[in-house]
Amino acid sequence: MTFAELYGEALHHELGSSDVSELFTTARRKVAINRAQREFARLTQCFSADLVQPVTDGLAVYDLDVLSNNLFVNFKAQPVRLRRTTTASGAVSEDRLTRHDEPWLDAQNIGWRNSPQSGVADTYAFIVDGGTNQIALSLRPQVPTTETWELVVPVVLNPPDMANDGDVPFTWPSGSPLTPNPNMALEPYHWALAHFAASQLERLRKDTQAVEGQLSMFGAYIQDYKATRRPRGGDVRARQARDYYRRTRNSGSGAIEQGDPRV
Repeated sequence: MTFAELYGEALHHELGSSDVSELFTTARRKVAINRAQREFARLTQCFSADLVQPVTDGLAVYDLDVLSNNLFVNFKAQPVRLRRTTTASGAVSEDRLTRHDEPWLDAQNIGWRNSPQSGVADTYAFIVDGGTNQIALSLRPQVPTTETWELVVPVVLNPPDMANDGDVPFTWPSGSPLTPNPNMALEPYHWALAHFAASQLERLRKDTQAVEGQLSMFGAYIQDYKATRRPRGGDVRARQARDYYRRTRNSGSGAIEQGDPRV
């Protein structure tokens, strides 16, 4: 579905109203759909990528916001790797890096940021410095002249807001180093955005029952997405879709964006 179809036809249906000029204005509808896209991506981690950062000799800290076009949200469960390529032969090897918090690194190696020690990094830390998301290596990399090194960083990303009527949800931004093609495997879940957006807009009518109903249907899409991607076997058990509104309200996790829908 396109952005126009979601804030238009889909919300007409879920709200039971074609009003676009008084209460459910076009501007409010667009904001609500984009909020829904971010929430779906955050809860499912469906918008993700392996970011590749060339490693510079002696440089230990790299900016994740620059690398991700300011879309970085969090790391995925998969390990960060150091990929080393031999220039002459093209042979490639990868080493998994262990994640530690910054205080742990400080305790183990005081002054590690400016330490003269260098070599092949085996540890990294996630650092937020002045609002900037960074990944820091320890040891400082010492890249041989016969090799090239890259960091492979699996991350969860924020989908960029849709702006044009023809935009498709969960699409990489044009001009980014990431593939700018829509993930059509997510097309069956596009209608979930209408449910979440409708829940935000129903607050304007102060219809608590409608808000809860829409959030519950949104939650069912979330559970379906996770269930279809859950590994088979082991101790995995299918669970019924939970009431999304009640679960997020009681958890205190801030899962529902509470911005004013009258923007």
